[in-house]
Formats: sequence, C-alpha cells, structure tokens
Amino acid sequence: MLALLFAAVVGSWHGADTVVALPAFVAATGLLVLVLARRLPWYVGAPHRPEANAQQVQWAGQLCHNISSPSVTIQGQQITFANQAFLALLNYRGQADQVVGLPFTNLLHPVDHGRFAALLARAGNADAADADDVLRLVRSDGSALKMRASLSPLSSVPGSLLIQFSPDATMTPARDAPEGAMTSLLDQLDLVLFHADAEGRIVYVNRAWERLTGRSLADSRGRPLSVALHPEDRDAVDKSLAALAGGQSDHLGTEVRMVNGGGTVFWVLLRAQGCIEPGGDLVGVLGTLTEVTRRRRGEDMGSSRRYLNTLLANVPGMVYRGRNDPDWTMEFVSDGSMDLIGYEPWELVDNHRIAFGSLIHPDDREFVWAQVQANLAQHKPYQISYRIADVSGNYLWVWEQGRGVFSSQDELLAIEGFITNVSERRGAEEKARRRMWFEARTGMTSRAIFDALLAWTLHQSQIGGPPFALLWVDVSGLSSAVSVRGSEVAEQVLASGVAGPGSLAGEAAAEQVLATVARRFRPVNYPGAAVSYLDNYQFVVLLTDFRAGETARALAGSNELIPAVSQLAGRLVQELSAPLSIGGREVSVPVAVGIALSDQRYIGAEAMLGAARRAATQAAELGPGHCEFADE
Repeated sequence: MLALLFAAVVGSWHGADTVVALPAFVAATGLLVLVLARRLPWYVGAPHRPEANAQQVQWAGQLCHNISSPSVTIQGQQITFANQAFLALLNYRGQADQVVGLPFTNLLHPVDHGRFAALLARAGNADAADADDVLRLVRSDGSALKMRASLSPLSSVPGSLLIQFSPDATMTPARDAPEGAMTSLLDQLDLVLFHADAEGRIVYVNRAWERLTGRSLADSRGRPLSVALHPEDRDAVDKSLAALAGGQSDHLGTEVRMVNGGGTVFWVLLRAQGCIEPGGDLVGVLGTLTEVTRRRRGEDMGSSRRYLNTLLANVPGMVYRGRNDPDWTMEFVSDGSMDLIGYEPWELVDNHRIAFGSLIHPDDREFVWAQVQANLAQHKPYQISYRIADVSGNYLWVWEQGRGVFSSQDELLAIEGFITNVSERRGAEEKARRRMWFEARTGMTSRAIFDALLAWTLHQSQIGGPPFALLWVDVSGLSSAVSVRGSEVAEQVLASGVAGPGSLAGEAAAEQVLATVARRFRPVNYPGAAVSYLDNYQFVVLLTDFRAGETARALAGSNELIPAVSQLAGRLVQELSAPLSIGGREVSVPVAVGIALSDQRYIGAEAMLGAARRAATQAAELGPGHCEFADE
C-alpha cells in the first residue's frame, strides 16, 4: 500500500510509466528479501533450547543412580544428582544434600577450572562426540584425587550433562614424570626401597639392593625377601611381613641380619608397612632397608610408603629432575619438597609459581652454578651445600647430590639429584667454631679439658693430695642488658644499610661483650688456676694455688684455705663488677660467686659442680657482689 501511494505521488511528477514500474519493482524486491530472510538464522534468531521439566530431571537422576561407576548429572554447572559411588569417592557417603545443588567447580581443584570449561565447550558442540580429560577432584578432607572424566549430553533432558569418572586414571598423572624417569631417580638412592606381595616375594626393588646384598635385580625379583636374610631371622621376618600384608599390624621396624652374595653377614634396619591402593585394597608390603652394621642405632633413613610415588614422599629430602638453566627449572619434584621448603611439587615444576633458582640465597647462586657446571663438564656427580629460602622466607642450609643425564651422543638431557636439610648440623658446627674462637681469644680452658682436670684434681685430693677450691662465677644477669642493647644495635645497623643483617650485628655485639668479661679473669690467670666458660654468662674456676705471684706452698688446713679463697674471690668480684660499655651506654655487671672446697663427701666432679652452682644461686639472692661457700 505504501508502494502504491508512493507511486501515485511520484507518477504525478514523472508521468504514467513511473506509476506502473515503481510498484512492480518495490513488490519484487520485498518478496525477494522475505524469501532470503526466512532462510537466514539471524532473522528468526537461534532456536531456544527448552528447559528440562521435573520428570526429565528425575529420569536423569535415575539413570545416574543405576550407573556403577562414580557419576553425576549437571544442569548448566550445577549438580542435580550424584550417585553413591561418587559420594563414597569424595568421602561424602550419606551426605548427598551437601553435594547436590553446588556448582560442580566447587569439587574441582582450582588449577582444573579452565580445563573443565574447555570440556563443557566440547560437550556442548552438537557435532562432537563424548568429551573426556583428566580432572582433579577435591575430597572432603581437602586432598586431591586425579580421575578421568567423560562428559555426555543427555538428549532427552535439555541442558543436562552426565559426567562419569574412571578410577584407574589416578595412576596416570598428566604432568608428573614418566615411570621410567622416576625409577631412574630411585636407582640413584643409597636407600634400598622394596615392594613385596602378600606372600613376601619381591615385586620391585631399586638398584641399591645390588650394592647392599651383591644379588642381581633379575635374580631377586619374584623370590622371597627372606632368602637374603640370616637363617635365624627368616621366620620372624616372614611372620611380620605376613601380618602386614594381612592387615593384622600397621608397621614393622626391626634390625635384622642379612647375608650378601659373598657370605658376609651384616646388619640392616628393616622398616615396612602395608601397601594400600586408592580403592582400599591391601596389595602387599612396602619397605626400606638401611645398612647399620657400624651404627646399629643410627639415624632413621626414611620409612616405607606406596610404590614409586609413595616411596619418594618418605625419603628425608627432595628428589628432583630438572633443566640446566639459571632458574634450575624443575621437570619433576617429589612430595618431599613440602617438608623441606614448604612448597607443593606443582608450584616448582616448570616454574608454575616460583623458580627454584630464585630460592637460593643471592650470595650462593654464583657458587652453586659454578660448582654444578664444573662437574657436569667432567661428567662427574656433584655434592654441594648452600642456603635456600623456605615458603616463609627463612633460610636453611641444604646438602645436594646430583649428576647430569647424557644421551648416547653426549648431549646433556637433564640433571637429577637429591636435596636434604642440614641446618642442624651446620648450627652445631657454627656453635663449635664460635666456642673455639672464644677460647683461643680469651685463653680459657675448653669444657672437656676442664671436666677431666677437675675430676683428676678431686681424686688426688681425696687420696691425700693438697686441698683445692672450685668457684662458680655467675654474671648471667648481664644477658638481659646485652639482649636489649644488641637489639638496638641491630636496628641501627638495619636503618643505616651499611652492614650485613641486623641479627648478625647483634650476635657480634654479644660475642664482643662476652670476650670483654672473659678477659677480666686476670686475678685467676696464672698456672695454679684454670678457667672455663659454661654457657649464659656463667664460668667455673679451679684453684689449686692460693698464693698467686708468690712461691706456692701447701696450706695447713681450712683455717688458711678459707681466707685465701675468700681473698681471691673478692679480687675477682671487684674486677668483674666494673661497668661495661655496650652500644655507647654504661651497663653494670652483677656478679655472684659460689665456692666449693675439696672434700671427701663429693662423689665425682659433677657433685662438686652442683654444690658450687647452688652456692652461687644463694649468693645471687643476697645481691650483686656476694660470695657464698657451699653448705658443709
């Protein structure tokens, strides 16, 4: 109608021919547009997917319930039904109301959310087959479980998907190192790791078995573990392993004798436990063997755990395989990384969260790189000790042993090794070094020599030798003042930024104060006396000559002994009580002295030391500068 009206108007302007042609052209064009528009989806819009009704949702739940494998149905991303196998898998048995209605991503490890979204996209494609991939589910206790998930659209239930899980996928991790690489890592350990079946026959043992027993791996697999044991120990071990495999006991830890291929008998520490699969089945025994002939009660070298991955987690340290680059990029890291530095293995692999090289102390990075490269160039194993930061930023000392993995063309493929914590040993070494430095600087006697000298002198006195005295000198009240001033010095050092860490500055200040106090023992610094430092600003003095600077002579008895000792003790208290300058501030030195005289009642040197210590405590209660004799 609009075309005809427009034609009438235009025709009145241009003549009768235009009146006929224009409506015909407009009508033909309109019909053509309508025909094309009906065939284009953008005209009518995408078909609207109908929503599932209650009966269809109930049918989908019944289908999921009848499936034996762990399964769930979801509408969009919300869980509409979960069968009992799925609830049991994630430790939600009997708690379906806590699962149904949740977004399915709440039960997924955050790392796999993107992978699940990709699966949904593939499953939503009408032309695609069932989509499947490996996903990590989160149990009720927070632990992760790898499962292979298969997504299938339910054509009779609009918008619904069925997800089925395969339990055997837990043994095929997607990003972990291959089994061959893990076996190669285990073969480098000196610790024997074994897996025996329910009858006690060896299923797996690493190459350390050959080095320990002299028996080949090929000959040992399939044979009872007890064959390598001493005949007198076989029955007891067989019964214990059978109890583990049958579930009657939880673990085994015992020292037994073994006989190597040459007939030599040696002792080993045998530790074992039941091998439990993820499904809960008991499939034998896992264990370790450690040679303890020279140290029967030596250090525990690790305990047993599940085959391969399970075994690695209990090794006291971190096993790794990585690339030879400045970041020390890791390709595989054992679970021991959590105990060592607090990082999960996945955080270190491929520098996912942090590069291992960035954890090494800045002062040690160049040293570590140079040592490793020098040994790799010679195809030699390397052993190095350095500092590394844990997840809290605290540095600890570690010891690393590793080697390069080379191809047949002599190309470096990777580096493999083992890292363990040696901070406790380093701390003991540092403490011993500082004590030796202190004794050399002050001329004092070491504690071990002083104890031996005191015991000898007491013995000689009790069999008729000359009398002597033992002084316990307590200036422990100085420690609080040193701590306060040391902290202030440390803060000043940190603020100035011109020295090392503030804690080191505080320790240096404390050591300087201690050395100053030690040099004040001049009144008893002569051949007839010996001085030793105990700990916490406490010293002991052994006096055998009470006439310092004069010709030594024997004392007639206690009437002369007590005044002579009191005079020396008084001179020592006067010397020690002089104020000290700590951090530019004068600090008083509180001194208390306990005196024990040689006597037949002391049974050993420790008894005499205890009496002198108690006397010093009584003197401290009376106030600074007091001396007290031990009670007779």
